[in-house]
Amino acid sequence: MALPRLIFVTGKGGTGKSTVAAALATALARLRPTTLADLGGRQSALRLIGLKATDASVASSTRANTQTESPANSDSTLDAVAITPQGELETFIQRIVPVRAVSRRMLQSRTFGYVTAALPGLEAFLMLERLREMAGHAALNDRFAVIDAPATGHALGLLAVARGIRNLAPAGTLNRLSSAVEDFLIDRNRFGVILTVVPEELALREALEAAAELRDRLGIECIGAILNCVPRALFTAGEIARLRPLEAHTHLAERRHALAEIARHARRELERAGIAVVELPLLYEETLDARQIETLSERLTMEMLVQ
Repeated sequence: MALPRLIFVTGKGGTGKSTVAAALATALARLRPTTLADLGGRQSALRLIGLKATDASVASSTRANTQTESPANSDSTLDAVAITPQGELETFIQRIVPVRAVSRRMLQSRTFGYVTAALPGLEAFLMLERLREMAGHAALNDRFAVIDAPATGHALGLLAVARGIRNLAPAGTLNRLSSAVEDFLIDRNRFGVILTVVPEELALREALEAAAELRDRLGIECIGAILNCVPRALFTAGEIARLRPLEAHTHLAERRHALAEIARHARRELERAGIAVVELPLLYEETLDARQIETLSERLTMEMLVQ
């Protein structure tokens, strides 16, 4: 699976999006320095592997102060940033009004609040501009960036913002920036989306619809899908039939077998839609921590990164 410099991980709520983002960043850090970025405000992926984020608008897309060495390669590091709407808006204003006292006064004024309200999507667009800068930094410094993005619906809305801003601003700085962001989003070497799915029909339908919208409406590359929480069947249909006298045991075996069948169906449907699929196993753990993330990252290394 060919990976761009910046990988945007999204999926239906409950499909393990943050878990996948954390595991993927950990796996990539074995190869080269990697940044894990939180875009949803919860920092779930960062907490899973014990990273503390630096605000991306302060870090300017460079390494965060908190770094951890990848166990497989001491030369590779994993760091974290948080990308927030307010932080990106403040950075943008300070860029176009370099006198700090004046830019601070603008941000605090009621009039400026009216201006930002009149430009729907401005803060979201500035977050996309931050992603573009991160991808450029990653390319120049031979790095990767993994984005723990919002759930599918919000993510698709976010990715469509640049086009809307360009239509609202037919000339000037915003038009130039929005055109650059649109070019970035459709560049397969710089940007791509990974969808997370679990063996459930609703999650599968949402992933297929999201992939179609990315391709047909936005022209954005779907790198592939991570089919998460896939159980092994353990028993064949014949073995389950022989368990009939043991009613409770039979029920558990049938349930496990059915989940494995649903996972196989999901994989077939995704591949039929032209989406590459990588499976991650169901981990029978009450809570996930860095140890389980390491296990999943090792599977991703074998399935995705070893060509």
